[in-house]
Amino acid sequence: MGERVKPINYYRRLFQTSYQLLKVRAVNLGWLLLLALLMTLHILMLNPGLVAIKVILIIGFLSGLIFELNLILTAFTTNKTILNQTDLLMLTAWRRLSKRWLQLVALVILLAVLWLPFGDAGFTAPVLNLVMLPLKWVDIVVMQRRVVVVILVVLYAVLLYVFLQLLSYLRVTVKPELVPISGWHRLVWFLRPLVAIWLPMFIINHLVVSGLRVLSNQLSNGIGNGTSLLALVVLVAFSLIGLSVFLLAIIWESIAQPKFQPDFSDDDEHLHSMAWFPTGLVMLLVILFGFQAFHFGSVAASPSLTIAHRGVIGNNGVPNSLDAFENTVKHKPSFVEIDVQETKDGQFVVSHGQDVNLKTDTGAKVTDIQNLTLEQLKKHHAEKNGKTTTIVSLASYLKAAKKVNQRLIVEIKVTPQDSADMIQRFDTQYGEQLISSHDFVHTMSYQAVLKLKQLNPNLIVGYIVPLNVMSIKNLPADFYSLQAIGLNTTMIRQAHSIGAPVFVWTPDKIADMQIMRVLGVDGQITNQMTQLQQVNRQPLKQFNWAIVENVVNQFC
Repeated sequence: MGERVKPINYYRRLFQTSYQLLKVRAVNLGWLLLLALLMTLHILMLNPGLVAIKVILIIGFLSGLIFELNLILTAFTTNKTILNQTDLLMLTAWRRLSKRWLQLVALVILLAVLWLPFGDAGFTAPVLNLVMLPLKWVDIVVMQRRVVVVILVVLYAVLLYVFLQLLSYLRVTVKPELVPISGWHRLVWFLRPLVAIWLPMFIINHLVVSGLRVLSNQLSNGIGNGTSLLALVVLVAFSLIGLSVFLLAIIWESIAQPKFQPDFSDDDEHLHSMAWFPTGLVMLLVILFGFQAFHFGSVAASPSLTIAHRGVIGNNGVPNSLDAFENTVKHKPSFVEIDVQETKDGQFVVSHGQDVNLKTDTGAKVTDIQNLTLEQLKKHHAEKNGKTTTIVSLASYLKAAKKVNQRLIVEIKVTPQDSADMIQRFDTQYGEQLISSHDFVHTMSYQAVLKLKQLNPNLIVGYIVPLNVMSIKNLPADFYSLQAIGLNTTMIRQAHSIGAPVFVWTPDKIADMQIMRVLGVDGQITNQMTQLQQVNRQPLKQFNWAIVENVVNQFC
């Protein structure tokens, strides 16, 4: 992994190099303009529409980043005479860019992709949410998501290797006297800045947010709002500085951590100082972004529909059982969400299958519900958390729900063992009954969504999306059930733009529920519904920390 570097010495040399680079007027002016572009993009991302302007800004930011990286490489490897003449430095950088523009373009694009797991830098996650998969691919990606995740991990490793290969190429191009480094030994160029710069920044940001959360109950509305807004602005500015140093550290590492102590001309001292006007512009944009983010977060934090996941609250019964249902409805949920599977004889039972132990009377485990008839399943029992119950048919569950006027969201579990006409049979047996009770249906198979709407346009059908990395605009549904992990405002706005509510699954901690409210979801499918009811009653000041958290997550 390369030579051992003492942390204090490493930080000292890195920050000295950064300071000296900032004294090159062309470098600091270019970097400030890039940050201004990035913050403008952040502000626009808070608002729907303006897609063309956003795309232009993204292209402008990436193009500017390519030239800025080339300018930094030029500053590292040029002489005093050129550094002391801005026009000559820019001309030299432009000439060198013409020789290595392709490598720099590829480097920046790869860096944007590699950064996805560490923060969206204002636009990468929303860009992913604009990716429209062909309809025939959607179910393959969703149903085989574990395989897709493995493929993505392998692809990430390949892209990281290519990124390091490009850095190695630039290293020798910029400084021919350096010894080429091959293989994964170059990984230190990426990992050391990640551990030394990004990780401390991540920890500091989230410690501050945790502190705000602790203080949320103690501060009055006015002081709490002001403190949270100030913290938001400071953390955004801190993150911009941290990400700038992180990127510089990667370049600095790749060319063997050169000493950069140029002898600037005293006659042109004004050329070697910070450009204060663009610095003020960036800070103004950061403050404007902070105000807007705080405003939108406050407006979005309206109470959520309370949806009991699998019909339980905590451990009040076996999931998807009538015993749990009877205990849950006493707390008056907006909806009770249940799982339904097809049996061997074409009937439907309320069971997830994987969340409980299904056993026969002799104690033998049952795996696939689809291999047993309804009558056979009635002789089996389900166990969870020391509780035991019988498996119930969907007809019996619907009857119990109608008796107490409880609305349901029925999830159809689609498996390879299902019969070819399973969806049609489900609609025939239960479609009209669900409509009359104002119940909803959702499923993870988009083909099933389309089929149900084709068979019964009046049935309210939602699409369950387990991976928040694709556009849902070309996947119309009556509502969407989105996973809490990786959820961002872009997907929620996409759904709302076509008039579809968003339900999120499954936030079970109070902190997660507060974050989901700030994101603007319409309902939360949770195993801790009574806690969600408490969150719905909380005053707005208790959500300030979550607004800051949402913003911080965009950077790291």
